[in-house]
Amino acid sequence: METTALRLSAEMDFKVPVQVLYKAWVTPEDLKQWWHPSENHLQNVELDIQEGGQFKYEFVGKDEQPSLTITGDYKEVKENEKLVYSWNWTVPTAELKPSEHLLSIMFVSEGEGSRIKVVQENFQSEESINPHQEGWEKALNDLQAYLNQ
Repeated sequence: METTALRLSAEMDFKVPVQVLYKAWVTPEDLKQWWHPSENHLQNVELDIQEGGQFKYEFVGKDEQPSLTITGDYKEVKENEKLVYSWNWTVPTAELKPSEHLLSIMFVSEGEGSRIKVVQENFQSEESINPHQEGWEKALNDLQAYLNQ
Protein backbone atom coordinates (compact mmCIF):
# COMPACT_ATOMS: atom_id res chain seq x y z
CA MET A 1 0.00 0.00 0.00
CA GLU A 2 1.33 3.39 -0.97
CA THR A 3 0.07 6.82 0.02
CA THR A 4 1.19 9.88 -1.97
CA ALA A 5 -0.24 13.33 -2.74
CA LEU A 6 -3.58 12.71 -1.05
CA ARG A 7 -4.21 9.47 -2.85
CA LEU A 8 -3.73 5.87 -1.89
CA SER A 9 -3.03 2.76 -3.85
CA ALA A 10 -3.28 -0.91 -2.99
CA GLU A 11 -2.69 -4.04 -4.99
CA MET A 12 -2.88 -7.77 -4.54
CA ASP A 13 -2.19 -10.92 -6.55
CA PHE A 14 -4.87 -13.58 -7.03
CA LYS A 15 -4.67 -17.20 -8.15
CA VAL A 16 -7.68 -16.84 -10.45
CA PRO A 17 -7.96 -15.63 -14.05
CA VAL A 18 -8.61 -11.92 -14.50
CA GLN A 19 -12.16 -12.65 -15.74
CA VAL A 20 -13.03 -14.31 -12.41
CA LEU A 21 -11.52 -11.42 -10.46
CA TYR A 22 -13.44 -8.83 -12.50
CA LYS A 23 -16.70 -10.78 -12.12
CA ALA A 24 -16.29 -10.86 -8.32
CA TRP A 25 -15.88 -7.07 -8.37
CA VAL A 26 -18.95 -6.31 -10.51
CA THR A 27 -21.51 -9.00 -9.68
CA PRO A 28 -23.93 -8.10 -6.86
CA GLU A 29 -24.19 -11.66 -5.52
CA ASP A 30 -20.39 -11.94 -5.33
CA LEU A 31 -19.96 -8.48 -3.79
CA LYS A 32 -22.41 -9.33 -1.01
CA GLN A 33 -20.30 -12.36 -0.09
CA TRP A 34 -16.94 -10.70 0.37
CA TRP A 35 -17.27 -6.93 0.82
CA HIS A 36 -18.01 -5.85 4.40
CA PRO A 37 -16.46 -2.41 5.10
CA SER A 38 -16.31 -1.66 8.82
CA GLU A 39 -18.22 -4.91 9.43
CA ASN A 40 -21.25 -3.60 7.53
CA HIS A 41 -23.19 -5.87 5.19
CA LEU A 42 -24.02 -5.02 1.61
CA GLN A 43 -27.78 -5.21 1.38
CA ASN A 44 -28.59 -3.60 -1.97
CA VAL A 45 -26.53 -3.18 -5.15
CA GLU A 46 -27.53 -1.23 -8.25
CA LEU A 47 -25.02 -1.28 -11.12
CA ASP A 48 -25.16 0.19 -14.62
CA ILE A 49 -21.62 -0.69 -15.70
CA GLN A 50 -21.07 1.51 -18.73
CA GLU A 51 -19.46 4.89 -19.23
CA GLY A 52 -21.94 7.42 -17.85
CA GLY A 53 -23.76 4.68 -15.90
CA GLN A 54 -24.37 4.96 -12.17
CA PHE A 55 -24.03 2.64 -9.21
CA LYS A 56 -25.30 2.50 -5.66
CA TYR A 57 -24.22 0.28 -2.77
CA GLU A 58 -26.37 0.31 0.38
CA PHE A 59 -25.01 -1.22 3.58
CA VAL A 60 -26.57 -2.09 6.90
CA GLY A 61 -24.86 -2.48 10.26
CA LYS A 62 -25.09 -5.29 12.77
CA ASP A 63 -28.43 -3.90 13.92
CA GLU A 64 -29.74 -4.13 10.32
CA GLN A 65 -30.12 -0.34 10.23
CA PRO A 66 -28.79 1.69 7.26
CA SER A 67 -25.15 2.47 7.95
CA LEU A 68 -23.44 3.54 4.74
CA THR A 69 -24.26 4.37 1.14
CA ILE A 70 -21.75 4.63 -1.69
CA THR A 71 -22.78 6.11 -5.04
CA GLY A 72 -21.01 7.21 -8.17
CA ASP A 73 -20.78 7.46 -11.93
CA TYR A 74 -18.64 5.34 -14.22
CA LYS A 75 -16.09 7.45 -16.11
CA GLU A 76 -14.25 4.63 -17.91
CA VAL A 77 -15.23 0.98 -18.37
CA LYS A 78 -12.99 -1.64 -19.99
CA GLU A 79 -14.33 -5.08 -19.13
CA ASN A 80 -11.75 -7.30 -17.40
CA GLU A 81 -9.22 -4.42 -17.54
CA LYS A 82 -10.21 -1.16 -15.88
CA LEU A 83 -12.98 0.72 -14.10
CA VAL A 84 -12.78 4.42 -13.21
CA TYR A 85 -15.63 5.99 -11.28
CA SER A 86 -16.59 8.61 -8.75
CA TRP A 87 -16.80 7.21 -5.22
CA ASN A 88 -19.11 9.12 -2.90
CA TRP A 89 -19.57 7.97 0.70
CA THR A 90 -22.49 8.96 2.92
CA VAL A 91 -22.64 7.78 6.53
CA PRO A 92 -26.02 8.92 7.92
CA THR A 93 -25.31 8.16 11.57
CA ALA A 94 -21.83 9.71 11.79
CA GLU A 95 -20.71 13.28 12.06
CA LEU A 96 -18.68 12.90 8.89
CA LYS A 97 -18.95 15.01 5.81
CA PRO A 98 -19.89 13.05 2.71
CA SER A 99 -16.70 12.25 0.83
CA GLU A 100 -16.22 12.41 -2.92
CA HIS A 101 -13.34 10.50 -4.43
CA LEU A 102 -12.17 9.16 -7.76
CA LEU A 103 -11.57 5.41 -7.78
CA SER A 104 -9.58 3.53 -10.42
CA ILE A 105 -9.51 -0.27 -10.42
CA MET A 106 -7.11 -2.06 -12.76
CA PHE A 107 -7.43 -5.79 -13.44
CA VAL A 108 -4.19 -7.26 -14.77
CA SER A 109 -3.71 -10.75 -16.16
CA GLU A 110 -0.54 -12.39 -14.85
CA GLY A 111 0.05 -15.85 -16.26
CA GLU A 112 -2.68 -18.12 -14.89
CA GLY A 113 -3.47 -15.60 -12.16
CA SER A 114 -4.29 -11.93 -11.92
CA ARG A 115 -3.57 -8.74 -10.01
CA ILE A 116 -5.85 -5.96 -8.89
CA LYS A 117 -4.67 -2.38 -8.41
CA VAL A 118 -6.85 0.11 -6.54
CA VAL A 119 -6.15 3.87 -6.64
CA GLN A 120 -8.34 6.25 -4.64
CA GLU A 121 -7.86 10.00 -5.11
CA ASN A 122 -9.15 13.39 -3.90
CA PHE A 123 -8.63 13.07 -0.16
CA GLN A 124 -9.07 16.29 1.81
CA SER A 125 -6.39 15.51 4.40
CA GLU A 126 -3.72 12.98 5.30
CA GLU A 127 -5.82 11.90 8.31
CA SER A 128 -8.75 10.99 6.08
CA ILE A 129 -6.63 8.49 4.13
CA ASN A 130 -5.99 6.04 6.99
CA PRO A 131 -9.52 4.60 7.37
CA HIS A 132 -9.73 4.08 3.61
CA GLN A 133 -6.27 2.50 3.48
CA GLU A 134 -7.24 0.04 6.20
CA GLY A 135 -10.56 -0.56 4.46
CA TRP A 136 -8.96 -1.43 1.11
CA GLU A 137 -6.45 -3.75 2.78
CA LYS A 138 -9.31 -5.59 4.49
CA ALA A 139 -11.44 -5.63 1.32
CA LEU A 140 -8.68 -7.11 -0.84
CA ASN A 141 -7.87 -9.72 1.81
CA ASP A 142 -11.56 -10.62 2.05
CA LEU A 143 -11.84 -10.79 -1.75
CA GLN A 144 -8.84 -13.10 -1.87
CA ALA A 145 -10.31 -15.36 0.82
CA TYR A 146 -13.62 -15.47 -1.07
CA LEU A 147 -11.96 -16.39 -4.36
CA ASN A 148 -9.80 -19.05 -2.70
CA GLN A 149 -12.81 -20.97 -1.32
